[in-house]
Amino acid sequence: MIESVLGPVSPERLGTVSTNEHVLTDSRGLLRPTREGGTLSGPIRPEILGDLRWSWLSLADNLTLDDEESAVDELSAAARLGLTTIVEATSVGMGPRHRDLPEISRRSGVAIVAAYGSYIDKTLPSWWRDLDEQSIEQMFTAALVDAVPGTGFRAGLLGLLGTSAEITPAERRALDAAARSAAAAGASVSIRLDAAARRGPEVAELLQAQGLPAERILFCNIDKVLDLGYVTDVVDTGAVVEFAFGSEHQFGDGARDATDEQRIDFLFELLGERPDAAVTLSCSVWTKGQLSRHGGMGYGHVVGRVGPSLLRRGLPESALHEMLVTTPARLLDRG
Repeated sequence: MIESVLGPVSPERLGTVSTNEHVLTDSRGLLRPTREGGTLSGPIRPEILGDLRWSWLSLADNLTLDDEESAVDELSAAARLGLTTIVEATSVGMGPRHRDLPEISRRSGVAIVAAYGSYIDKTLPSWWRDLDEQSIEQMFTAALVDAVPGTGFRAGLLGLLGTSAEITPAERRALDAAARSAAAAGASVSIRLDAAARRGPEVAELLQAQGLPAERILFCNIDKVLDLGYVTDVVDTGAVVEFAFGSEHQFGDGARDATDEQRIDFLFELLGERPDAAVTLSCSVWTKGQLSRHGGMGYGHVVGRVGPSLLRRGLPESALHEMLVTTPARLLDRG
């Protein structure tokens, strides 16, 4: 069975899944100056969208998803396009509000599978950073077996775990603890890899050394590094890789997202080299500017636009079904 915020769901009823989304978050710990060294202030609004797309992490309001009504409306719109389920991957360091997820799921009609974990070191509160490995493992196990803190539902998986370019002691403790907890509970772990480093195979090896099967590892946002040699090395570990579509923003000079066309081209290139690669898809919505009400692509971008585009480009329907339905269900099914 798969643990959702409204109770267990059978794999057959999970439907079309986006494996890495955020519904309620606070990522202001990632705030940085604009590329010119200035600041952006106030609420997100049309007249600053150009500046924001040029310096995506430079507006505090953009780095929060804090309105339940907006969440219900945005997810409802995605449901009308065919989205059935999301993995809500907001971890400690990103201001998770797990207790509010059941009502949003109920009202929107989108099933939500909650992840539980800790993000990159620089976002972590001091109380978490100071935890020893045994304490982290106990918290992870409790979230999987009993309930996510402050809620009445279990985590469906552990994540989104963060890794910096140089994996810090706090991040390493979380990786090792999560691997053991997930392995014992028959669950999966989702990982965010730093784009400045090529640590996917290394992280997969670390997790497997603690007993977690490779097929239970999901590397999210693998499209941050469109390097075929590297990504095939990650795929060859046996882990699942996720492509996240819809964000085409700039973060600093020389640091920007790929375009969706580049992602699509690379996905076909990867499948040409590794036809059996385990792939999932998402929109990875984590900022206000990604919501449709602010001109973003929204939670329904993959099912409404990217999926049909992949089919037009020649991807077999069976392969798209594998990415959106079969592989996510296998990742999330805890037996």
